[in-house]
Order: sequence, then structure tokens, then C-alpha cells
Amino acid sequence: MAAVCLPLVIGSAAQAASKKRELSNKETFTAADAVKGQAYVNAAMTAPMMDLLSKADVQHPEIMLEYGLALDLGRPSVSKNMSKDDREKLKRGFRTMLDLYLNKSDKFDITFDEDAMLDQSEFWIYLAKHVGRPKPRQAQLSQQVDPMSPNGVGGLAFVPDDSDQDKEFNLNTDLILKFSVVNAATTCAQSAFAFARMRKAQTVDITETKLTPEQFATVQTAAVKAYRFAYAEGQMACGDRDYFNTVVDFSSRNLGHLGAMKDNPNAVVATLGEVKIEN
Repeated sequence: MAAVCLPLVIGSAAQAASKKRELSNKETFTAADAVKGQAYVNAAMTAPMMDLLSKADVQHPEIMLEYGLALDLGRPSVSKNMSKDDREKLKRGFRTMLDLYLNKSDKFDITFDEDAMLDQSEFWIYLAKHVGRPKPRQAQLSQQVDPMSPNGVGGLAFVPDDSDQDKEFNLNTDLILKFSVVNAATTCAQSAFAFARMRKAQTVDITETKLTPEQFATVQTAAVKAYRFAYAEGQMACGDRDYFNTVVDFSSRNLGHLGAMKDNPNAVVATLGEVKIEN
């Protein structure tokens, strides 16, 4: 496992970059959006995961977003800790929305498996980003029966529609969350986690990987490039350097197997400075 871990980390980071950029940068975000997005990232770092998951439904897209961000920050999914009944109840809450979304031919870059989707950050973020407000219920005009009336018919009254219409959600119209704020929060979390991973990847001892020196050098070069890119993009998306560093520090404690790998005491992490993002 250790022999292939580091190359997979770098390879997955490079592969994820295009996917994450599609998620986060399809729409631009402003400095103000980045500051507003901090609230969602804060919740993703501090709220109990089970609290987030149990409340993550189409009525609460902000919590769906926060749970997705928490997964992006390396926090383990807790879906397996839910009872079967609670998990089914959760899935029922977004199943109609999901069917509508998939029928719109939008691209979902994950396997269509409802249980597996609960562990995918992309699932939560995509849905949260596209959920609109519920469609308004239609009141129906109806005549009431009045036994005191000579003809038995009373006046007109509005009767609420008892269908499931109020459970249907618009897609891409009358959105609850602002696209650009979601983009900023998502990019902040993903960049901070990528930065923490790539910084660690530069310090791992070669004996942990069992790679040849040439292979290890290639991996390290890729890590430096991803590290610098995450640094440049992350500061913009997080609002400022200090907040970006806060999110990086959190991510550094959630690196899983990579985080447990032994460091080379003589390793030197690449300098950063001013790094421009190339599209």
C-alpha cells in the first residue's frame, strides 16, 4: 500500500484538479463572495458530521454544501453510522430532486449508487448549488356546501393544493444559494486540502514509497506544481492568506494514510512567493 500511495496522491490530485475546477470555477467569484463563503467552510470544519448529514436535504442546501465541504477537507463520511431507516429517510428527501437533476442531462462524475453518493463531496455540492426554491402551491377556487343555504351551496373559498407540488424544487432558477459564493467556498476548501496534501507529499521519506529515485523525483516535481497552484487559488477563494492558512491547518490533521507516512528530516519544501494561475 505504501509503495503506491504517494504516486496515487499526486495523480489523483492532478486528476481532481480539472474536476474541482469544473465544480468551483465554472462561474467566477469576487472577494466579497470569498468572505461570505467562509461561513460555510467554518461550519464544515466545526459542526459534528452526523448533525450535518442528518440535516442535509433539499430543504437545507446550505447544510448539503457544508457536508460536501467537510468531505473535501478530509473529514470521514459518517453515512455508515446512520441506521438503515435514517439513511433511507435521508435518501427519500433528495431522490425526486436527484431524478430531476439527472433527467436534465447534467453531468454527474460519480457512480450512480445512492449509498455511495452519500460519501461523495461532488454529490452534495452539485445538488446544493443547483437547488431552487420550492414551487409555490396553487390555491384552488371551490364552492363550499352550506346546509343553511336555500340551494345548499355556500360561497367560494380557496382550498389548498394537497399534492406534492410543494416538494418539487426548481433547478437553476430562483436559487437558494448564490453560485459565486458556493464556488468560492468550494475552491477554498479544495485548495486548502490540496495544499496540505502536496506539502506533505514533498516531505515524505522515499523509503515510505519504495519508488526509484527517478520516479520519486517525478512525483515531487508534480507535487510542487500542485502545491503552488493550490496556494495561489486558495488565498483568493478563502478571502485572505490568514484564513487560507487556518483551513490548511485543519486539513493537515485530516490527511489519512498520507499524513501518517514518515518524513525525511532533510526534506525541503518548495518556496511559494507570488504564483500566477494559468488557465
